[in-house]
Amino acid sequence: MIEDLIGGTLLFLPSKETMAAKKKLSLLRKQEWFRTAYGTETIYNNRVKEFIASFDVEYLLNDTNEIRLFRQRLDELLKEERLS
Repeated sequence: MIEDLIGGTLLFLPSKETMAAKKKLSLLRKQEWFRTAYGTETIYNNRVKEFIASFDVEYLLNDTNEIRLFRQRLDELLKEERLS
């Protein structure tokens, strides 16, 4: 019985990947350009989350060319997902 309880609880604990994606998303949400361009429905899309997780967001935020490239790729993904 205790094993079932522990096993059931573990299902709700976030993985390392999920925690990393949340941190990256949090950094992006602090950026004015991100908040104004992308709504909340965008960030709850699983493909968008995977896309964001694949970037080094801390590096990205320090380079305007990387931001431009990131936005272009994200916009393309949103078109594919029909979110924009």
